[in-house]
Amino acid sequence: MQRVQRVLIVTLDGLRPDFVTPEQMPFLTSLVAHGTRLLDYHAAYPPHTRVQVTTLATGVYPGVHGIVANVMLVPGASSDHIVDTSDYQHLASLDAATGGRAVLVPTLSELLALEDRRLAIAASSSPGSTILWTRTHPYRVVNPRTTYGLPDLVALREKLGEPPDPAGPQMALAEYVVRAALGLFLEDPEVAVTVLWINEPDASLHRYGLGAPEVIATLRELDLLIRRLIESLDGRGLLDDTMVVLLSDHGHSTPRTGRSLAEGLRQAPLAVQQVAASLVPSSDFLFLRPGARRPRASELRPLVEWLYQQPWTGVVFAPPDDAQELPGALPLDAVWGDRLCREVEERLPVLAVSPTWSDEPNAHGLPGTVFALTEQVATRSTHGAASPWDLHAFALFFGKGIQSGVESTLPAGAVDIVPTVLTALGLPVPEDVQGRVLREIFGKPVELPPKHCRELVRPRDRGSERIPVVVRERLGTTTYLHLAAPDDAV
Repeated sequence: MQRVQRVLIVTLDGLRPDFVTPEQMPFLTSLVAHGTRLLDYHAAYPPHTRVQVTTLATGVYPGVHGIVANVMLVPGASSDHIVDTSDYQHLASLDAATGGRAVLVPTLSELLALEDRRLAIAASSSPGSTILWTRTHPYRVVNPRTTYGLPDLVALREKLGEPPDPAGPQMALAEYVVRAALGLFLEDPEVAVTVLWINEPDASLHRYGLGAPEVIATLRELDLLIRRLIESLDGRGLLDDTMVVLLSDHGHSTPRTGRSLAEGLRQAPLAVQQVAASLVPSSDFLFLRPGARRPRASELRPLVEWLYQQPWTGVVFAPPDDAQELPGALPLDAVWGDRLCREVEERLPVLAVSPTWSDEPNAHGLPGTVFALTEQVATRSTHGAASPWDLHAFALFFGKGIQSGVESTLPAGAVDIVPTVLTALGLPVPEDVQGRVLREIFGKPVELPPKHCRELVRPRDRGSERIPVVVRERLGTTTYLHLAAPDDAV
């Protein structure tokens, strides 16, 4: 395997694999002839953006890295215990409360620093999403929304000029961060990995919905932007020793409803509301209210039984010990690689509700619908369910050492990016990563991958006629969540 000088990771937030067609994204489609596309590439559960960022940046699942949702309740992390991971100040508060362990394992930027190399990031995403890549080494960071109160980052902005208005067209922000990556990072000899994170088409999808003309226009603009980026790299001779990783972090589905979990619980019988009184809903999760006594599994049983009676409940997850005693509940570690770090326990939800999903098409004919459990009732597209439409994302590798014209059907996922990037750079891979090296992307001779199989995980206490099931794929010791649903829907 050939070592590379640098790696460029380009993430197009929310890009579903089926968006990449010759009609909508001709340049990205053409790149398959020059690289290896992963046709079975998986996000981590839940498919929230900051969960994906942290998984991409660490090579482990949320049960180990500790960012278990976009918004978490962590006792003592702030005055109200709420950690909104889009807010870098919330992450700083979590670091302060945990002795610098907002993320519980080293990130890629920290692993590179051990080898005297650097990670740089230019991102139009939220400030929190950006800084999760490099909290402890925030020296090469460009985000048009903030300079994080750091003079060095103000100096970087001065080199680029004032950014576009973050409330304005998001493609203008995308063009700004591409200019930052090209002008500041990619020719810096100390920068081994440049992350370029573009918050489209996610922003357009949330606003307009799957298949909307505005979204299609955004896809075409993105395709042209990526073409200019790659042509610039090629013109500078940088592709000769660079591995380029083109990814999305998750997919999208069309919401059938916009009812929040809190709203649903207010319509529950009094006995169920009394159980839920000790819990705080946040998106699809129910966290323990700070200061409240944690309900025993026997006390949670009526709540879980009621949840499964609701048309919007697909699968209920719980921490492993409770899942053994709750009817129909599946253990969270089944979707997180069979590992839960002890320090993650206080961040775990008491229950997680993955809403009901289907393959039903929307008004534009695009499949994938979901009963969205969200407070954002105006959103026209969403992600967060254990649905294949949310969990499957786009992935393409090309550049130095990458096989050309290959479409791999082996399962892969966000958890594999760190070990693969480190291997391409010739750097050591930590033994405790849960991801694997994607050896199938590299030029021959190719080491044969381990045996691939599909596994079904069912609850210990089946509880009802509609038995939920986790469908996951295993390659060696690495597992990938394919979907979770009642077994009669699988």
